[in-house]
Amino acid sequence: MTSAPYDPLVLRYVAGLAAATLVTVALGIFLHLDPPADETWLTLPFLAVGVVAAEHLRIRFRRGADVSALTLVEAVLAPLLFTFPPQVVVPTVAVAEVLTAILRRTAWIKAAFNVAMWSLAAGVGSVALGLLVAEPGVSLESLRALVIALTCVAVVNNTAFTIVLAISGRQSLRSVLRGLAPIVVPGWLGGWVVNLLMGILFVLAVSGHPIAVALFPVPLALLHLAYRGYASARADRLRLTGLRSAAKALSEPLHPLDGIDDYLREVVNSFECRAAALVLMTDSGGYETHHLAPAATGPEAQRSRVRSATHLERALAGQREPVRIRARRSHTLAAPLEEAGWRDCLCAPLVDDHRRLGTVVVYDQTGLEGSTAADLAVLEALARETAHTIARGRLFESVLEERRKLGQIVSATSDGIFTLDDDGAVLSWNTACEQITGLESADVLGRDDTMQRLRARTLAGSPIDFGGWAADPALTHDIVITTATSGDRRLSCSTSAAADVHGRCDTLVVVARDITPVEQYEELRGQLNRLTETQAAQRLVVDHLQRAVAPEPPELDGVELAVTYVASDPSSPTGGDLYDWHVLPSGELHVAVVDVLGHGVAATKAALTVVHTLRFIAVEGTRLESVVTRADQLLSAQDTDLVATVVVARYQPRTGMLRVVAGGHPPALVVNRDGTVTQLAASGGAIGWPAVGSDNVVSLTLAENESLVLYTDGLIEARKNILEGMDSLTRHAAEIAYLPAAQLADELVDRALSGADRRDDSLALVLRRTPASVRVQTGRWRVEPGDHAGITTARHGLEAWLLERGADSDDPTLVAAELLANAVVAARRSVELTVTVDGERLVVQVADDGCGDASLDTRGRALPDLDSEDGRGLFLVRALSDEVTIKSTSRGTVIRCVLGWSEALAGPAEAAASGWLPAQR
Repeated sequence: MTSAPYDPLVLRYVAGLAAATLVTVALGIFLHLDPPADETWLTLPFLAVGVVAAEHLRIRFRRGADVSALTLVEAVLAPLLFTFPPQVVVPTVAVAEVLTAILRRTAWIKAAFNVAMWSLAAGVGSVALGLLVAEPGVSLESLRALVIALTCVAVVNNTAFTIVLAISGRQSLRSVLRGLAPIVVPGWLGGWVVNLLMGILFVLAVSGHPIAVALFPVPLALLHLAYRGYASARADRLRLTGLRSAAKALSEPLHPLDGIDDYLREVVNSFECRAAALVLMTDSGGYETHHLAPAATGPEAQRSRVRSATHLERALAGQREPVRIRARRSHTLAAPLEEAGWRDCLCAPLVDDHRRLGTVVVYDQTGLEGSTAADLAVLEALARETAHTIARGRLFESVLEERRKLGQIVSATSDGIFTLDDDGAVLSWNTACEQITGLESADVLGRDDTMQRLRARTLAGSPIDFGGWAADPALTHDIVITTATSGDRRLSCSTSAAADVHGRCDTLVVVARDITPVEQYEELRGQLNRLTETQAAQRLVVDHLQRAVAPEPPELDGVELAVTYVASDPSSPTGGDLYDWHVLPSGELHVAVVDVLGHGVAATKAALTVVHTLRFIAVEGTRLESVVTRADQLLSAQDTDLVATVVVARYQPRTGMLRVVAGGHPPALVVNRDGTVTQLAASGGAIGWPAVGSDNVVSLTLAENESLVLYTDGLIEARKNILEGMDSLTRHAAEIAYLPAAQLADELVDRALSGADRRDDSLALVLRRTPASVRVQTGRWRVEPGDHAGITTARHGLEAWLLERGADSDDPTLVAAELLANAVVAARRSVELTVTVDGERLVVQVADDGCGDASLDTRGRALPDLDSEDGRGLFLVRALSDEVTIKSTSRGTVIRCVLGWSEALAGPAEAAASGWLPAQR
């Protein structure tokens, strides 16, 4: 019932008991039931006080997890039933139970149940007695009726108690009775017999003279005191016997932990408890628990379980004094104790030399209840003995551990360690000595000629014998030995004489370090330094070579050029992929991409020869369709083994006219700003192949912001399947067509090589036609992560920059501020705001190096809910911009917004005066 004190079902059940009680009173009045004896109202207060006394002077006994108490309330009820009718008995019992609840501070729901239960039992018993008795006075017939009435009282009490347990625990009556089985015979039947006999005795006494009722507390008190004395004496004897047995069980083994099971069994037996635990502090400062609960079933019941301490056990280990804790009491650990399923516990701290080692705990004592003070005194004495034994065991364990560590150090060290007695015989020879000398320990132990066998000598070649160390302890430190495999080793030795307990030096400890590898290391380090210097010089040459073969882009109005190159070997920055661009005398732009068979510097040399040949032929005036054939003629005259694929383009910046030829090279791509990608079908044989030459010339006109992409096969062969690689490259170009030329080239190479199955030289060249009549001007501002003041600075700078160009700054400034507010939160190191005036467009771009968000592009496309903050900034940005492009990866996020622009651009002088960083392309 206590597990759910405010259960509505329990409340309704108590109300039902109260209603049944009223029915018994009504029956007594309606049937005019009279008791066998005459009513003696003077005895009524004494009988009520007797009920209260019987409730307090109870005999408690424990069995397993169950605590029961034998009271003589039914015995006191006997004269009350025998003397008064139901309408008097029931109120008297109810008042007595109320007084008992007040004095014992019983919870109100339990008090209400006790009042209702005892009132109903008394009412049923009184009605039964009134119905069975025909004649007044004390007779065999009336006493027989009294026995039946008291039986009814017991049945009603026990039935009501069983039902309330079933209701509160949501169990069946069968399961509740199965749990109560241990206390049915000693508690219910035994208690009924005792109450019956005492009740008859009380009835006979009151029948003799009513004043006898005043003496009822005397037998109750004597019975209670006799029980307490017997229980305490029995418990003390059992505890003291167990104290000696438990201490012996723990101290007998060499290591106390080996005797913990026997120790805990003795504790369980002597304290008559359901379980015992030894909570010990570990080296790390935590606690581990050895727990034994013999009441469990199975083979593990007689062995303790070792586990980490629970919250309750750690709290018990923190108690400074021995203490008994009961569930549902005011102690701070009462609630955790009840949650753990225990009724009560005793614990005593383990302290040795002011060091806290843990605690010993016993749970749910059973049997007769002894004195708490005596139990705690015995447990405290046991804790002192246990702490001393555990401390001794840990000291023993630390000695063994130190010896084990020392043995590991000696056997695992790279230094040879051996010991000699005073005659020079070898006493020990570690593993490192075996490795250094080639002699096994079995071959040298006990022998005094080991140094002679190793031909030990000084650096000058003089023999060394350690046999006379006792007489001449000044031994040479640096020696040379010849190993069992005839190799010479140089050793640096240190010696120390070890004294015995009497102070006599009878052992020499020699530590011999093999310094031969040190000399070898110095030689190898010198070689490594020379090799590093050579490689550094070679890398410098290669770096200069790379700069020499990478031409600077020409400054042409209406042309944006960019190239990205990644070598197959990270240690070699150049390879067989090379490019060239050059403005011809005709004003056309000559662009060539070459892929020579091979890698490294040698391939770079061949590729450089090819691009120079192609430039020479272009300047010479050779027709475009003959360029590849002419180059093959010139190159094959010098190197017949050279093989190279080429693609050559001629571009007229003024008109956008583009012509392309190829020799064995992958098709060029034309990428429109809207994502449309076209392959240029320029075909032909590669230089060095039999069918060398161009099959056709592809001609077209590039539209503004349209790009030509030339590349090498490293971008399409990275995943082995060329067709898939070509499709992937085309798809990537379409996805990022809006990027500036430099970023477009970078992204094409990065995406092609991401997760590649193989690695080859890779190159991407982008030629983009831009409006020739407009100078692209760019302003940039940097903001640090989390720097909201920097956002204000950047916003003011952007406003000034736009106002100097006669433009409305409201929309662009608001867009930039919204993007920066999000970027400074996501960035790891920096945020960059870039504003570009491109013809009739104003491009606002914010980039950060944060972790990215794959779902960012889906946000802000619809107006967020009124109570939602997420997506409002992006919704505003999209509403103010003609075009919004978002690219967010794990390397960062770039958001690019295009707004309308119709004002004339400011001049260079005005732009410089505004403080922005110009970037013209």
